[in-house]
Amino acid sequence: MLQKRILTAAFFIEILSATYLLANSDFAALASVLYFISGLAIAIVILFFPQAKLRLPNKSFFTDTFNGYKFSAIAIMGVMMCHFGMRFMEDAPLDFHDSDMLPIIKVMSQRFVAGHWSKVYDIIPNIWQGIKPIYLPAMWLPFTAAEWLHIDIRWMTIMALFLAFSLAILLWNPFASKRLSLTYKVSVFMLFWWLFTNDSAGLIPYTEEGVVIINYVWLTLALLTENYLLIGIAASLCLLSRYALVGWLPAMLVLLYVQGKKKQWIHLKISGIVCFLVLVLLPFGWGIIKDFISLPGAYINFAARVWHDGPHVFYISLGFAKFFGPTHIAMQHYLLITLSFVVPMVFVLFCAWANFKKKANLHNIALAALKIALVIFYTFIDVPYLYLFYTSPFISCIIVSYWVSYQEKEAVIAG
Repeated sequence: MLQKRILTAAFFIEILSATYLLANSDFAALASVLYFISGLAIAIVILFFPQAKLRLPNKSFFTDTFNGYKFSAIAIMGVMMCHFGMRFMEDAPLDFHDSDMLPIIKVMSQRFVAGHWSKVYDIIPNIWQGIKPIYLPAMWLPFTAAEWLHIDIRWMTIMALFLAFSLAILLWNPFASKRLSLTYKVSVFMLFWWLFTNDSAGLIPYTEEGVVIINYVWLTLALLTENYLLIGIAASLCLLSRYALVGWLPAMLVLLYVQGKKKQWIHLKISGIVCFLVLVLLPFGWGIIKDFISLPGAYINFAARVWHDGPHVFYISLGFAKFFGPTHIAMQHYLLITLSFVVPMVFVLFCAWANFKKKANLHNIALAALKIALVIFYTFIDVPYLYLFYTSPFISCIIVSYWVSYQEKEAVIAG
């Protein structure tokens, strides 16, 4: 099937551009372009597959012989993750001088576990002579579990990545297309090996991005099931961990409206509002909302500081910031905001119009729009730290696993 071949090829290129192509900084510009093009290609190709209808596994899933091999592979993967994770933790103890993200989140988690909810967002005097936490609730709250258990909070990142890779494995059916499955396996293994053995990624020892990744993986699975209560909850968790889908949400609501799905539109809004109340308003009040709203405007000054203090960040990573340079930071920032909102909206309206007027029979529009939104957001992001760019490939892991395994019948997570 031509669509499957294109999808798998684009996925391989996306993973290669985000991993080993960056091993040589001379290829960073090429990798940035390939990352952008391959991500858009994945989004466009899935429009021509049948509408996704992922179902939860039944009892036969747990007794199937091949699925037993999957569980064995997952167990081995988990052991390897623990091994490499402990090595990262030993080699890079938490120190805000190396990276302040996790030390800040650790203090926030300590305050929350101690019951000082109203003080979670107070200034932390011991980091940089006083720093105010800015992390969204769904970003740092998962780390409170590690703090409660008195373990290194980076185990939460490893757990999140374990779940993300495991879900991709559970969706995968190698018997549907053996040649494409081999390409898919190689691509996923490249991503795994790069993240857990290469210091360049920096995702595990220095960042909280694993939580963001698993939130977006949940959203992708929810979109595959077309359960709009789950979609609303997952979308809220994504928005309250990383702003990347901020332009996708209004496009999603408009898509449901023009498709006449009023019930789903209501479910999406209700679940989103409930999550906002539970995760933000009730525990922390209105005060932090103003801080969150003001965050994007501070990115221009932050980008200028990074260009001055560490310009290598732009030239060894992905994203188009390297092409704008330090003299066009504001232009890039406003282009990021504009494209993040305009492109997903135009995309869903065009697809809806093509289906209605031209009988184009396009499917999976919401999921394709999400992929496009992520590609746009990360490609034009102000400061392109490499660890930020792995959310979109993990989304692709789920997307490609589902459709490479897809056969002309309703898909089941059991494969």
